[in-house]
Amino acid sequence: MNPTAKTLTLVVGTLLGALIGYKVATDFISQSDKEGKKAPLTAAQGMQLGITALGALKQITSISKSKS
Repeated sequence: MNPTAKTLTLVVGTLLGALIGYKVATDFISQSDKEGKKAPLTAAQGMQLGITALGALKQITSISKSKS
């Protein structure tokens, strides 16, 4: 992969990740405020979310590996 494509991939991936993360965080805060809860997630829900995110990341990287 040429350096320009690498840079573009990193920039686009970083921006998309930041935007998606921001949207998820604002949704959690909004939902927490509506329900009157102090914390939007329990510890168990946070672990489940983290494991799900890692699984999604693993699937995305396996897609790119299968194309090469």
